[in-house]
Amino acid sequence: ERLVGHFHTLLEGIVADPTQTVGTLPLLTGQERQLLVEWNHTQTDYPQDLCMHQLFENQVERTPDAVAIVFEDQQLTYGELNTRANQLAHYLQTLGVEPGVLVGICLERSVEMVVGVLGILKAGGGYVPLDPAYPQERRVFMAEAAQVAVLLTQSHLRFDLSGVKTVCMDSSRFKNDAVGDHSPPSSVTHSHLAYTIYTSGSTGKPKGVQITHGNAVNLLCSVQQQPGLTAADTLLALASLSFDISVPEIFLPLMVGAKLVIVSRAVATDGFQLLKAMDIYHPTFMQPTPATWQMLLAAGWTGNPDLTMISTGEPLPKHLAAQLLPLGKELWNLYGPTETTIWASGYRVKNDQGPITIGYPIANTQFYILDRQMQP
Repeated sequence: ERLVGHFHTLLEGIVADPTQTVGTLPLLTGQERQLLVEWNHTQTDYPQDLCMHQLFENQVERTPDAVAIVFEDQQLTYGELNTRANQLAHYLQTLGVEPGVLVGICLERSVEMVVGVLGILKAGGGYVPLDPAYPQERRVFMAEAAQVAVLLTQSHLRFDLSGVKTVCMDSSRFKNDAVGDHSPPSSVTHSHLAYTIYTSGSTGKPKGVQITHGNAVNLLCSVQQQPGLTAADTLLALASLSFDISVPEIFLPLMVGAKLVIVSRAVATDGFQLLKAMDIYHPTFMQPTPATWQMLLAAGWTGNPDLTMISTGEPLPKHLAAQLLPLGKELWNLYGPTETTIWASGYRVKNDQGPITIGYPIANTQFYILDRQMQP
């Protein structure tokens, strides 16, 4: 009788105020909650006192004469790349670049693009990619919204920004004015911004996502372990600097002593040209979108038994996974929105029988699915 009376009282309250909610039973049992704890037990040590560029600098000390980067007929060793980036960093500091200052970077895919990113970080600033392929109005909007203080670009890509100092990478001025080729002093820490990348957003209006060095270093160290990258690898980089997957493309090889191969936009977007580049450079690690993998297959790619294949940026279709599995060493599906620092989970696809999932959380990351009451 007491229960019936209580139920009637609840009903009367709901009729009087339809916005009321009735308490719900837990959706997970105690055993299931414990499983959730174990699932999210991802705590892992990583160098919390280092910034992204310092991961590269440490590798420079270990292998200064190893080839670091290749683009068409150009290549630089780790020592040469470090020197070029240091020269730029010194010059940027004379323009006021320091921790908390953002620098726009609008460069074609090239060795200079990587020098630019490293130079900005070494100076203490954060970089804001402004894709040369974007309409100028969009680039201006992003630069103004981010309040960039300096624009790093090339003469043929130069555009005016009110009150912003412009540095053209195809000019030798910054080299001549450089204080030195050693690493410049900087007070930048892991808690400072490393980059701000603009996404289109659900409304179509670009949104700036700010990522610190600490978050990026955690991601890089996690992916270095799994799927894994070593000094013996060659990574073929395809992503635009405006997409966050360009961060691991650039920094993963440079932090472990591997070779980074950059290809032009024309090559990256043409299956036959890309296939030719793969025949030349023999990459052992690639992380394209499913659309690019499909483009390669359509161009007649027959596989590479040494290649670790990463699929990212879009859902990996089951039929595509089935085609790729026999063609390489491993196939991984990596998932994550820009806001959670590139990737949040990973899944190694071992056969085409089960579903293609987003996998397990990476190091120091937890996953939850919540109801409207924010309960598991």
